[in-house]
Amino acid sequence: MKRPYTIVQRNDYKLTIYHGITPLDCDNDNVDVQVTFPGGENFSAVFFTLRNIKTLMKRYKKTGECSGGLYFWASNMIIVERLNEKTLCETIDNLLAEGEFGRVFSKDEELEDIAPR
Repeated sequence: MKRPYTIVQRNDYKLTIYHGITPLDCDNDNVDVQVTFPGGENFSAVFFTLRNIKTLMKRYKKTGECSGGLYFWASNMIIVERLNEKTLCETIDNLLAEGEFGRVFSKDEELEDIAPR
């Protein structure tokens, strides 16, 4: 059985991608991620593609959410061209190198690393 997450071990952190059991659509989807540093600190964010945001806003027009699709928001949102391991890792690496990681990701105060080791 396929796991609902993928773990990517990097030099400075472990990335857990919570994609669920259905295949991820790299061009039209969103995914929760958790970054765990060697000291045990965990941080979370959500990666979206632009197409996914458009898809969600169209759906909201029908469901009435977000004032009938007038707006879209998500905490700790990062927008990328494609959802794949390479893009996620390069984005995180760049945010760390530029000192912007803490502005985008939220520290998980109460959550422990929930993926098995």
